[in-house]
Amino acid sequence: MAQKIDDSKYLWQTETKDGHTRIGLNDLARGEIGEISFAAFPKDLSEVQDGDVILSFEGAKAVTEVHSPKAGKVAKVNSALLEHPELLNNDDKDSNWIIELF
Repeated sequence: MAQKIDDSKYLWQTETKDGHTRIGLNDLARGEIGEISFAAFPKDLSEVQDGDVILSFEGAKAVTEVHSPKAGKVAKVNSALLEHPELLNNDDKDSNWIIELF
């Protein structure tokens, strides 16, 4: 069974220049999950409700699902995470973000 991440304790949110909300993993989440080695987005990710899965990944300590902390239409996903899930292991918000909603 996958661990669930969906609250402000484990996620950061920031507003982009174009008014979107960018969401990513914070340091506490990375510390509890361990080194991330695989990431996958759900199919047909065009709109999410509060609590919908926005990313699944495998870390050293757990298989984890990230659930959206808010509802919205998907503006962008960080598709680089599919080829480079290790980007989630760092604290650079320009590379470790998961999704942008509007």
